[in-house]
Amino acid sequence: MAKISKENRLRNIVCRGLEQLQEHLSYGQSNIVSKFKMLDMAVSTASLSNIKTGKPTGLLVLNTAAKGMEVLLQRELDMGFHVETQEFRPLNTPSWVADIVAEKHQDPAQSAFKVHADGRVSLKQKTDFFADAKQEVIEVGVRLNSLSNYFISQNEQAYTNHILRLLQKGVKVKAYLLDPDSQEARIYFEERAQELPSEKDSISETKKVIERLKVLSLKFEAMNLAGSFEIYLYKHIPVCLFFVVDGATAQGKMMVSPYLYGVRRANCPVLEFTRKDQPVLFRSHFDSMQRFIDGAQKLS
Repeated sequence: MAKISKENRLRNIVCRGLEQLQEHLSYGQSNIVSKFKMLDMAVSTASLSNIKTGKPTGLLVLNTAAKGMEVLLQRELDMGFHVETQEFRPLNTPSWVADIVAEKHQDPAQSAFKVHADGRVSLKQKTDFFADAKQEVIEVGVRLNSLSNYFISQNEQAYTNHILRLLQKGVKVKAYLLDPDSQEARIYFEERAQELPSEKDSISETKKVIERLKVLSLKFEAMNLAGSFEIYLYKHIPVCLFFVVDGATAQGKMMVSPYLYGVRRANCPVLEFTRKDQPVLFRSHFDSMQRFIDGAQKLS
C-alpha cells in the first residue's frame, strides 16, 4: 500500500466516520459538531463541511476532528480506524455497551424533578427524553393509541427515525398495553365510560392499535437491527403511565402519569425524575412497574 500523508489520513478518519455515523445512527453534521463540543474537541460546522468536501483545512482542525471522530466511533459504535484499509472496523470489544455522547449539557437544577401539570408531554419532549437511551426503553400505557399514531400520522423525522436510531444502537424498545380480551379491560373501560363516553369503544380501538403495532414490529424485525421493538399485553387494572429509560442502570430516568378518575389520560399530570436525583421515588415506581408487567404476554 502506498504511503499516505498525515493530512489525507486524518481527512479519511473524519470522512469515513461521518459515513458510519450517518449509516448506523442517522447523525447529521450538526449532531456530530455538538458531540465534538461535549468531548472538548470543538470543530465548527463549516470546518467539518470543508473536511468532507475536500476543501483546504488547517492541520490543527483536522487533527481535532479526527480525534473526536475516533472517540465517538469507539464509544457509540465500538469501531476503530484501520490504518491499512483506511476504514472503520468493528472492535468486537467483550461486554461492550454503547456510551452515547450527549449533545448538550443538562442543568442539574432543572433535571432533579419536573411536573408537567398540563398532561402528556409534547412529541419533541418525549424524543429528547429517550434520545440517550443505551439499553432499554419501556412504555406502559392502556391503549397506546398515541404511540401507534406517532408512527403513522407524523413525519418520519418527528418520531419514527428517533426509534430507528435506538434500534440501530442496540436498544430494546418495549411497549405494554392492556389485553383487550381480558376481564380487566372490560371492567376498566366500562367504568371509565360512565364518566367519559369516548371510552365505550376502547376495546375495539385497542385491538386496532395492536394490529398497527404488530405491523411496525415486523417491519423493524425485517431490518435485522441490533435492537428490538417488542409488544406486550398485560392483564391488570391500569393505574398509571410508565415511561422508563434504562431503568435498571444508575442513569435510569422515568416519566409517570397517574390515571385520575374522570380525567382523560392525556390530561393527567406527568412527573419526571431520575434514579440519581430521586432514588427513593424512583425505586418505588420502578419496582411497581416491574411487578405490573411481570407475566405480560409478548406478541410474536
